[in-house]
Amino acid sequence: MAETLTISIAHPIAALRVVDGADGGTPVDGKPDCFSQTAAGPQLAAVPTEQLRDPRGTEQPEQRLTQLCQVIDNIAGKLNDLYEQTIARNRSDIARLAVEIARKILACKISKGDYDIQPVIEEALKRAPARQEVLVRVNPEDLPQCQQFQQENPDSQFASLNLVADWSIARADCLIETPQGIVKSFVEEHLARITEALEKAQ
Repeated sequence: MAETLTISIAHPIAALRVVDGADGGTPVDGKPDCFSQTAAGPQLAAVPTEQLRDPRGTEQPEQRLTQLCQVIDNIAGKLNDLYEQTIARNRSDIARLAVEIARKILACKISKGDYDIQPVIEEALKRAPARQEVLVRVNPEDLPQCQQFQQENPDSQFASLNLVADWSIARADCLIETPQGIVKSFVEEHLARITEALEKAQ
């Protein structure tokens, strides 16, 4: 009685041929001949499925990772170029949109009285051509806050200002009159200057 031959193979068998030494045998699954016959008699041979799919052998994981990183870097570079081109083409629109958002936020705060008029006036005074005989025009709704600040700070420059209520001045705005000239601090003018600066920015 013939002995049973048991073979352990580490990889899946892609094809199998039994060779009896006469006619070379017939492939079990019709795939190409992956076996050979020697003088030693009938033999079985197995070829890993991975080698059948890629005769050159599989790529090393490091090589595949390097190629993937190169692809990602290339995509990132193209996306960055597209971003820069988009910003350049739409710089003016972006600037106007940003300022319009700022305008909406400021209008909401002003309508709620959520602001201090005193810093606005002090900033305008820095640009005033004179410090004597200064007349400050503010919105009547801002006047009480200014007068209160004067009373609480009698030794400050603010205390010596001549404050006048003027309905032609919007809330959070002020107009300073001096013998040498006029200084205006209007929200809309500030926004216009910001828009111009953003559009010119490179």
